[in-house]
Amino acid sequence: MINLKKLTMQTVNIILIAVIVILSSLGNTRVAIAQKPKQPEPEKPLLDDFSPNPLFSKESDPLLPSPPPDGQVLGQSQQQILEPELVKLNAEATGLLVAGNIPGAFELWNRELRIRRYFGLSQEIAALNRVGLIAWNNSQRLYIKFITERLDQISQKLNKEKINDLQLWESLGLAFKNIRAKNSALSLYQQLLETANQSQDSLAQEQYFNEIAQIYMMWLDYPNAAQTYEKLLELQQEIRAIKGDVLPPPTQPATPENPNPTPPPSEVRSLQQLAFIYEQTGEYLKAISVKERLAGYYANQQNLLPIPEIKLGIGWNYEKLEQFEQAGLTYQEAYSIATSIQQFDNASEALGRLGKLYRSQNQIKTALDIYQAQVLVNQQAYNYYGMMNAYDQIGDIYLSQKAYQSAIAAFQQGLGLAQQLKYREDYFVKKIDLATRQMNR
Repeated sequence: MINLKKLTMQTVNIILIAVIVILSSLGNTRVAIAQKPKQPEPEKPLLDDFSPNPLFSKESDPLLPSPPPDGQVLGQSQQQILEPELVKLNAEATGLLVAGNIPGAFELWNRELRIRRYFGLSQEIAALNRVGLIAWNNSQRLYIKFITERLDQISQKLNKEKINDLQLWESLGLAFKNIRAKNSALSLYQQLLETANQSQDSLAQEQYFNEIAQIYMMWLDYPNAAQTYEKLLELQQEIRAIKGDVLPPPTQPATPENPNPTPPPSEVRSLQQLAFIYEQTGEYLKAISVKERLAGYYANQQNLLPIPEIKLGIGWNYEKLEQFEQAGLTYQEAYSIATSIQQFDNASEALGRLGKLYRSQNQIKTALDIYQAQVLVNQQAYNYYGMMNAYDQIGDIYLSQKAYQSAIAAFQQGLGLAQQLKYREDYFVKKIDLATRQMNR
């Protein structure tokens, strides 16, 4: 007979064991699920020319999860809270750049620049300028493009809303110039120049002409630079006629925001730049005309010190034009002025060029006399190097005339100086040997 009580207890025990096994299995499953490693977040794709400008993005940022509506600025207290965080962001980006992680660095700077939009235009432009300079110095063309587009957007906003904040406009111009956005920078400074023309502010006109000319020079656009400097000179002469000689403003020191400040405008600098341009473009007659004006300016100021070097430049321009007689007269003038103010280096340079000029024209006796005079000038200046070179020229002339004894004597003088200088000693030994062998043939 079956014991029902015993059977029931066995059944209950089996059921309990099954439940425990099932629960244990579920527990292990939960542990396995809990211990399953997280999948890494997919990397953000690198930006390219076809990517939307990240500076135009309206996405929220962990530092500013609820930004104000576009066009509105954060309150002062909110800005003060965020400022240290943005400084940290900039520092982290700089660290990534140094480590070679350029995309990572600019991703952080893009975040900073997006948040700076809510700090007002002045702070945003300053930040765009700073990061733009970093992009330029590291040849990051794509990020320069993004920053240029944002600066252009700001420029359009200022024009549309007729904002006449001069400091804002000038900081925008500086940013365009620093990232080499030529057309945008020129357009902005032309606009500022037109405003200055309307208000008849001659000093502001001078400043903006100077900036425009500097931009053309940065791009080696010499024709437009020359045209701008010519207009600037006309204006500067008008200013001088009305106000007399005015000292130029002091040169601005280089700063991180403006590492290459435009030199302050002055009539002298405009003439110097024009002379340089005309030499670069091979327009030597124009270069001579400008340099004569520059020498005349200094003469009127009773300042002879810069004139010998200017005259040397004019003589070289005449040589390029193959007007050798005029070149010789100019070098003589340079020598005369240089000796009168004891500029012996420039006096020696003038004689050296004169000697070379006369020798090229086969006026040997005159060339020899000039090099002998050059020795004396260099003696006065204790210029042993100049004396050595002059004796070298004298020796060569005598050698070409087969006056071997005189050639050897000149080369020996040169060797003595070379030994004192410990320079070109072998050269003069070989010259003496050459002259001796030719003499003994």
